[in-house]
Amino acid sequence: MSKIHPLPVNAFYAPTLLPAIEELLARGISQGAIEAQLRRSLFDLRTPFTRMPLLMSRRFWGFAVEQSGDPLIGLAAGERFVSTATNGLTYLFDVAVSLERACEFFAEYFAFFNGHFRVHILRENGGVTLRLVEAGSLDAPAALTDYILVSLCSLVRRKLLASGVNRDPVLGVALVSASREEHVSALRTPVSAEQSCAAIYLDPQLFVMPLTPGNPGLETTLVDLLEQTRRLSESTLLGQLSDYLIEDLASADWQQFCATQHVLERTAARRLKALGWTFSELLDEHRRYRAEDLLQSGALELVEVADRLGYSDVQGFNRAFARWLGCAPGEYRARFNKG
Repeated sequence: MSKIHPLPVNAFYAPTLLPAIEELLARGISQGAIEAQLRRSLFDLRTPFTRMPLLMSRRFWGFAVEQSGDPLIGLAAGERFVSTATNGLTYLFDVAVSLERACEFFAEYFAFFNGHFRVHILRENGGVTLRLVEAGSLDAPAALTDYILVSLCSLVRRKLLASGVNRDPVLGVALVSASREEHVSALRTPVSAEQSCAAIYLDPQLFVMPLTPGNPGLETTLVDLLEQTRRLSESTLLGQLSDYLIEDLASADWQQFCATQHVLERTAARRLKALGWTFSELLDEHRRYRAEDLLQSGALELVEVADRLGYSDVQGFNRAFARWLGCAPGEYRARFNKG
């Protein structure tokens, strides 16, 4: 049996969704519908140290696209990020003595806040690239990637403007998805589509230029706060179960999980229900999103996908997939490849 991590490694910091939630509310989507989708109140989401499994990120962005009817809603939501997101990482970004130092902080802490991505700084051929590298248990949806790219571009531009530098540090953006006119408008820079990973190309001179006056004391305080956030973000049963499920969906077993956690099945079921879930519901949700990822990658045959998800035969997988998305897995893969 694999070890269950004390803190979910495939989780995100819930308050990072708040700017996107504000965008949904502004479009007339009810608070109740949003809370029902996340199975948490907005009050809970604003609570410090609240982390949620990446499953909830996938659920939220799927819901956002469906309810808004806008596949590019991440762009609009990202424009709200800088003005409304207030956490230790954005504060630290603002007080860093250079864009280079600010991005180094992002490379250290971004995975904790976002969950889906790690930030890598690549220096080659005289240029600087900020890469978003997939690192989560579930792939990041396109709307979330848009949300992050717009947010990061806004942060780096704001940092230079605050220092009185009237030049744009963003030279271009790479998308994994196809680009549209809306991407160029929202990102305000040349865009290259269908790349191997999402990235932001930065001006190498502005990257190392000293900016805000040094404040080592404030920087140390903010780093300490971020470390405290990591320490105090305790795992919940929902996070522990999500980590357990994503490790091996094919052999997931409720009794085995409870034994590993040294908790009675009845007690665990009651605690999980208080968080809005049952074991079978959570297993079904993880299977759905993992199925989408595996089908989109195109690396496995349908029978192999069914086996990875824990279905005894392809027919059972076909029935479940039709219930999730209203079509057969093969049809879904064909549509994705065509798109």
